[in-house]
Amino acid sequence: MDAFEKKYGFKEDKRVKDFHKSRRMFCIYEGKLYIAEPNLPYSHAVWFMNMGWISEKNDKLMDEIVRGIIDGKGDVYFYVGYDFRVDERIESVFFLHFKELAEKLKLKLEAEIFGGLIRQEAGKIWPPINKYGKINQQKIFSMKSGLK
Repeated sequence: MDAFEKKYGFKEDKRVKDFHKSRRMFCIYEGKLYIAEPNLPYSHAVWFMNMGWISEKNDKLMDEIVRGIIDGKGDVYFYVGYDFRVDERIESVFFLHFKELAEKLKLKLEAEIFGGLIRQEAGKIWPPINKYGKINQQKIFSMKSGLK
C-alpha cells in the first residue's frame, strides 16, 4: 500500500499505476529542475520520499515543490500540493524552468501547457484548471530553439 494514498484520496491500484507509467514526472526543487526516469509506477510523493526530500510524517514540501507531468501525447501539466493547485507563484517558478524542461525532453512545439488539475475519479483524465497554449506560443521559444 502506498504511504500517501489517504492524502491523494485514492487507492494506488493497477489502473493508477498504469497511469503513472504512462507519463513522465518532473519537479523544481530548490531552484533546480529534476526529471524522473520514465515508466515509474508511482506518484510524485513516493518519488520525493525516494529522493529523501519528504517522509510519511513530514511531507510539507508537497505544498511547495512545483511538480508536473508530461503525458503520453507530450502535453505538459504542472501544479503543487495533494490538491493539484496552481497560482501566480507556481506559474512563475514553472515558466522560469520551462525552456530547460522542454529542451531536455525534446518536447514538440505543438504540445500544450496546462496548470493545475480538477480532481476527478481515480484513473480518469482530470481536466486542467488553466490552459497556457502551445509551446510555440510561449515567448521564450523561437524557431531556432532545437525543439521538434
